[in-house]
Amino acid sequence: MKLKSIAVELFSKLTKDKELLELMEVPKTYSNGKDVYLMKDLKKQFLEEKNPGDLVDTDFIRLCIYELPATRSRFSILERAYIQIDIYVTKRKNVRDRRTLMIADRLRALLHNSRIFDYEITYFNRNPDSEAQNAEWTKYGITFCYSNIII
Repeated sequence: MKLKSIAVELFSKLTKDKELLELMEVPKTYSNGKDVYLMKDLKKQFLEEKNPGDLVDTDFIRLCIYELPATRSRFSILERAYIQIDIYVTKRKNVRDRRTLMIADRLRALLHNSRIFDYEITYFNRNPDSEAQNAEWTKYGITFCYSNIII
């Protein structure tokens, strides 16, 4: 298993979904007769880290995508791997339309029972009571899992 490949494919899958990009209010430009999302804008809102460091600077909605520790039964060759996605939305935006829940629903629709390479990704859990580092932000977590054979 190549962890980098899974992370890259997950990023690609999420950043190609127009509905998710609209919910996250990713800036777009108009080019050659269609809307285009620039990589520099996507990288500001789709982060491969546990904590966004710039919550004070901007009010962009963010997804922080990272791995949680894997679990494994004592005599099993299967390792259970977990991917955590934390959704950060300002409280002002979230009060208006419960944006965290809308994004969590879209993530579940995109990823539950989907495949990244030969790994089946399934919804595992949600963490609605997570505390954001900044009092003006709401944080909502959603966890997905997949099994990996360890030989």
